[in-house]
Amino acid sequence: MSVLTSIVGTTDLTILVYFLVLNSFYAVLLVLSIPEIWEQTRLAEDEDFQRLMQSDALPPITMLVPAYNESATIEASVTAILTLEYRNYEVVVVNDGSNDDTMEQLRHAFDLYEIPRVYPETIATKPLRALYRSRSRSRLLVLDKENGGKADSLNAAINASRFPLVIAIDADTLIEPDALLRLTRPFLLGRKIAAVGGTVRVANNCTVKDGRVTDARVPVRILPGIQVVEYLRAFLFGRLGWNRLGGNLIISGAFGLFRKEYVMAIGGYRTTSIVEDLDLVVRLHRYLRAHRIQYEMPFIPDPVAWTEVPESTKVLSRQRERWHRGLISAMWHYKTMLFNPRYGGIGFLAMPFYAFGEMLAPVVELLGYVITLLGLAFGLVNVSFALLFVLVAWGYGMLLSIWAVVLEEVSFRRYRRLVDLFRLLLFASLENFGYRQCTVWWRLKAFANAAKGVHVWGDMARKGFGKPSVAALIALCLATPCVGQGLRVAAWSSYETVENSQNWSTLGAQLTLASARGHAGWLVGELVGRFGATDLTERIGGVVHPTPRLWLTAEAGTSRQPTFSPKNTWETDVSALIAARLSAGVGYRRWNYAVGPVDIWIPHVTTETSKMSWTMRVLVSRNPSRRTDAAATLRVARALSRRTTISLLGGGGRESYLVGGAVRSLKTATGVAGMRYNAGSGVTLRFDASVIHSSPILSRGGIAIGVERGL
Repeated sequence: MSVLTSIVGTTDLTILVYFLVLNSFYAVLLVLSIPEIWEQTRLAEDEDFQRLMQSDALPPITMLVPAYNESATIEASVTAILTLEYRNYEVVVVNDGSNDDTMEQLRHAFDLYEIPRVYPETIATKPLRALYRSRSRSRLLVLDKENGGKADSLNAAINASRFPLVIAIDADTLIEPDALLRLTRPFLLGRKIAAVGGTVRVANNCTVKDGRVTDARVPVRILPGIQVVEYLRAFLFGRLGWNRLGGNLIISGAFGLFRKEYVMAIGGYRTTSIVEDLDLVVRLHRYLRAHRIQYEMPFIPDPVAWTEVPESTKVLSRQRERWHRGLISAMWHYKTMLFNPRYGGIGFLAMPFYAFGEMLAPVVELLGYVITLLGLAFGLVNVSFALLFVLVAWGYGMLLSIWAVVLEEVSFRRYRRLVDLFRLLLFASLENFGYRQCTVWWRLKAFANAAKGVHVWGDMARKGFGKPSVAALIALCLATPCVGQGLRVAAWSSYETVENSQNWSTLGAQLTLASARGHAGWLVGELVGRFGATDLTERIGGVVHPTPRLWLTAEAGTSRQPTFSPKNTWETDVSALIAARLSAGVGYRRWNYAVGPVDIWIPHVTTETSKMSWTMRVLVSRNPSRRTDAAATLRVARALSRRTTISLLGGGGRESYLVGGAVRSLKTATGVAGMRYNAGSGVTLRFDASVIHSSPILSRGGIAIGVERGL
């Protein structure tokens, strides 16, 4: 056992150090980004953009716009691009064999007519069907080609381009009117620029008029809201910090300006890559270093483009899995650059960071969860170490997210309403509870798909711009009402005979609002009697399903007269379906008594057959006297008929988390009767009887039997 304890302890310590180093490096990027923001803001404020717009010094630009099934956003996006405040540019839109009406939308909106192809095919691409000009917009050129993917579309647009600078713009992207002027600033300063990237922000819930974001708002829904925080963190201090280190490996495919001669020298975008922006930048670094060409690839924060992000877990999971699969592919494909002195800071700092920090992070995090939970369950890891792991892995990251929000607020401040700032801080805090674990799972799937050689892009359903969604948040944003809601009412009572005539009684009721998708929010009230005193407690909670296989639950409660009850309680649980009939998860409770807090970790697993279910729960608690104890329960339930279920519960162990006057040397016999009303299935009756033996040292054991029947 001592050897096993040593192995688990060493592994946990290694994982802890990994996250400490990784998050500390993020903190370094944050610190480095602050002077970058000040410098870039100063340069932006010193420029006379109206004078620049009329200047012959502005380099001509070709805008590359690949489009695949972008019918919902294509007109607004192209319209916005064609009204940019820039003197000399052209727009090349490529319809990549869309199977919706993207091409028809373009023909109708811009009065297209077919022209002969008059440019050489320098980079090989899929066959071109037709080439179009616009009668109403002389800057616009449209290519209609067979489907070959985004990289192939960009290569086709590069072939057709006329100007020395090219910028790749996603068709679902809205560019601010002066963004091109700002993006060309590094070129005008006489620096040897190979490429430059701008900021991409989230357009969901923003007001869009004539292809422009006129009112920036933070989404009210959890998924896009958390993505706003992710984008702020990635752009505001992630890429700004890398400016100082000279190691920017990503210029967003949604908004990046490149020298065409360098792009064509490396053969354009690699069509076998599924993250063409990362792949292109890494190859540019490799080419320019190999040919000893002096260059910079900076990121500047004030040119802004807006994009629509996924609002469903299905689409988001595909996107994040693809991103990580592309990262794995790029790190493997260019592994010879790792720690290679030929590539300077790119080889010694940026590539190792993305390989060992970004790519391996989900594997290390999952390993940390598994080892920590098993170590707690078997007494190989103490609770203090587990809390330290959570603090370093989650708390450090949460702090960095909050700092990203603060940087946004004190620098560019695109979100000017107080409610938007509150939402950003809320989402920065909620990101680590459920959402983070989902992204870990999605990125882990990328390793399996990369090993299988999967090369699937995945569609992204879009709502279109100018139609912000409105969602009601129930139970602190934990339950989302939708069509098909159900109202459930439950009531229960219990009476426990305790020796020395210190009988206990409980009377409670619960109101639950549930949706057809399985989300729910509830409100609970209980009147409890203990040792001749009475207390009233209230709890509010909810459960959501970010994916069909994942359940996230949270609950908070308070007590009116906490003589024997906790002053307040906090509970959360994460459960996942890991096989057809097997689910597992972990819960956490914090009960704040007058004598001090009690922390409880509850790993659990459930398996079921057609008529029976088995649930095993382990409770690891730490009481105010800092003693750690454990208990375990096994619950077996069997359906006797469609309307009747019988359950048997057995358990034993130390339950020192029952503190204060709640449990002493007690022998109890309990009877519980309850009636529930379910709007969908009607009325059910529930009866329970239990016998619990509790010794003076709070070591409890017992058995309970219950029957529930629908009427």
